Amino acid sequence: MTKYIVSIEEDPKTGELILPIPDELIVEMGWSEGDELELEETLICEEYSEYPGYTLRRTFENEG
Repeated sequence: MTKYIVSIEEDPKTGELILPIPDELIVEMGWSEGDELELEETLICEEYSEYPGYTLRRTFENEG
């Protein structure tokens, strides 16, 4: 499993928050511009610890 760590950015014109998604992840997931994505808070469980994290997935409405 590949992990990606990104920092939230702020659009300087609108002040909206942006989550940059690496191009290689977009290709790997088969996502396209215009797809709606859902961000879910989750618990990441690893061999020696658990910590909060997030899952990002395309919404059901866009799956075909």
